[in-house]
Amino acid sequence: MTIFQFPRFSPKAAKIWEEIPVEFQEILLDNVLCSHCRDAVRIVDYSGSVVSGDVLLKGKCAICGHDVARLVEGS
Repeated sequence: MTIFQFPRFSPKAAKIWEEIPVEFQEILLDNVLCSHCRDAVRIVDYSGSVVSGDVLLKGKCAICGHDVARLVEGS
């Protein structure tokens, strides 16, 4: 049985992430490149922080469990 964690966001990242419509959030979460799987996968057990005004999601590949990241560019 796999247990997933709730996302952890810095306050600033949470504010930016909440401004993105839920349907686009799901698209972003489902399209993260995994270098191990060599394909687009879903990110799980992720956290969010702000880097140069953009949200950086860091987490695990839902398929193989390797570390993955996705940069969500602002504006």
